Amino acid sequence: MRTENSVAIVPKRIKSSAKVKRVAVQTALYLVLAVLALIVLLPFYFMLESSFKTYGEALGTFTWFPKEPSVEGYRYILGNNPYNINLLGNFGITLLITVPTMLVGVFVSALAAFTFAKRQFDGNGILFSILLFTMMIPGTILMMPQYIIFADLDLIGTVIPLMLPGMFGSATCVFFLRQFIRGIPDSLIDAAKLDGMNYFKIFVYLILPLSWPALISQIVLWFIGGYNDYMGPLIYLQSNDVSEQTLQVALAYFSSSQNSGMENIPAIMASSVLSIIPLLVLYIAFQKFFISGIAVSGMKD
Repeated sequence: MRTENSVAIVPKRIKSSAKVKRVAVQTALYLVLAVLALIVLLPFYFMLESSFKTYGEALGTFTWFPKEPSVEGYRYILGNNPYNINLLGNFGITLLITVPTMLVGVFVSALAAFTFAKRQFDGNGILFSILLFTMMIPGTILMMPQYIIFADLDLIGTVIPLMLPGMFGSATCVFFLRQFIRGIPDSLIDAAKLDGMNYFKIFVYLILPLSWPALISQIVLWFIGGYNDYMGPLIYLQSNDVSEQTLQVALAYFSSSQNSGMENIPAIMASSVLSIIPLLVLYIAFQKFFISGIAVSGMKD
């Protein structure tokens, strides 16, 4: 016959077995994630260590570490080179195009999102559905009509075609911000109305400060999209002088100009490392807002 002690031991064994199984599953999961993280980070490591190799070593047998660390690749791409590439100048042109477009576009998108989220008017749902429908239209379909319009306005070769469309906002940004703003209590808006504030003041002094996490996440995403844009500047700037191009176009020109088999790999990798530093700094600086903004907006109905 089983004693009371033996009966009590059985649940303990079951709990112990379940705990061991849970730990084993978590360990296996972390190992899989670690392997996937290494696979993702491996190209970045290869890019970083290759940027510190000498020209001869980079063309030789692959090694995991530079035998004689050198910064000649950085000197080449940042100094005088036969390709007339000035990364700081190209970076400045990229910021000139991206930052104003980003700030105005996010502001306009937030204003539209506030209207769709908190203003009740006839056709609100229909207009928002039409806005969502535009997200399904591939950008390549609009590329030619847009180019013809700007060509008729004699704006090809200027930065206006790269900035003007974005300043009218983004459907994706409006949808994202609308989800966030819908979570702001209506009682706050009603209280502001009682204080005599109109809707624009409510938007500026109430909605924008409360929407900072969502706004920051959209600013980061917008900046990344504009910073990495290659096709737009290539089509509209049309300058043979690389110093007048954006960063991504200049890097692509430099990479494609290398002779096959004799590429200046350290310089190519150094330029790639320098180009991703602003994005890393931006993400690290606003990581908290970026993650919380996306998480909260994703939970809204």
